[in-house]
Amino acid sequence: MGNYSRVFFLIIILILTTFMIINPQETVTAAGMGFKLWFSILLPALLPFFIVAELMVSLGFVKFLGVILEPIMRPIFRLPGCSSLVVVMGFTSGFPIGAVLSRKLYDEKLLNADETERLVSFTNNCSPLFILGAVGVGMFASPLAGYLLAISHYLSNILLGIIWRFRAPTTITRRLKRQESLLHEAYKAFIQHQNTRGIGSLLGDAIKNSLNNILAIAGFVIIFSVLTRMLSVWGIMDGLAIMLSYIFKAVCLPYPVAYGLGMGMFEITLGTRTVVLASQADLLYQLLAVSAILAFSGFSIIAQVMSIMADIPVRLSFYMFSRLIQMMLSIVITLLTYKLMVPRLTVSSFTIPYYKVLYSFNAWNISLSCLAIGLVLITMMIILSLWWQD
Repeated sequence: MGNYSRVFFLIIILILTTFMIINPQETVTAAGMGFKLWFSILLPALLPFFIVAELMVSLGFVKFLGVILEPIMRPIFRLPGCSSLVVVMGFTSGFPIGAVLSRKLYDEKLLNADETERLVSFTNNCSPLFILGAVGVGMFASPLAGYLLAISHYLSNILLGIIWRFRAPTTITRRLKRQESLLHEAYKAFIQHQNTRGIGSLLGDAIKNSLNNILAIAGFVIIFSVLTRMLSVWGIMDGLAIMLSYIFKAVCLPYPVAYGLGMGMFEITLGTRTVVLASQADLLYQLLAVSAILAFSGFSIIAQVMSIMADIPVRLSFYMFSRLIQMMLSIVITLLTYKLMVPRLTVSSFTIPYYKVLYSFNAWNISLSCLAIGLVLITMMIILSLWWQD
């Protein structure tokens, strides 16, 4: 961290500390809401993915995927086959599993710096639980709105990964002629992964590492909950909303939507909720704003990702630029999809109170379902790779 960055960070911490001293009740309330979000949603939604991913890497399954899925991942993204696990888990689990797995593969020397930087830029997504459940059903009271936002969010990230493939060096890979050869090479890579530790030791390490990651996420969620509350109480968010309204004056951006965008720059849930509550705004404005918030993900998520990527050559500037590109792609896709769905797209008034929106779904069951879907997707990719080599 440079001297200027350190000074800027210190100023933010001092301001936040001042707010906590002056407004202890607001601080406790905001921190409590952040902890409840982590405990009720993020813990059950992410912990199974963390543990399973750790075990897949430790047992050598990632090296098996690295060989057998090379014919798919290399032409599409110019990434090794082992990155397929990151793509699938990142798209079915939510933030920040993509960063955790990318860091794990880099530490295992399965990815180089350039591949890690490109991979992490498009494998950190909102979870299906949040987009389809909390936003679609809970906030918009419309499953179709959830599907529209999910299409724009996931498709824009896939397109981002394809765009970044063109900045990667061309790698010539050997094409195996028969399915038996591909399976043989993958199996050989799997058995060559020597791990003398017992099952109990592997499982214990996986749980310990996963709990460390999930506890770090809890800290980020709580800190940014308090920070966002500070910005609202002190009127800073109002000033940011006025500035955004002025910048987007040409498209007549309503102030409540601009306020939601400002909130979404810091925290994705509060920003989305604020945009949806802007009842006087046109539905298209709301969908476009929410789509942009989901793509940017908020400084809270960005801070989590960059903390996981600490001490490795993954640039914050590159990750931020990727978020801006995804925002533009997501807005365009949302606009096009809205034109197709608008005859059938109807939303009800906001009927579920905010504090119940995220907690009206069984996060544990949905997490396990998403995990099963991820494993099915990996199986389908393996079958496609074998067919491709036939």
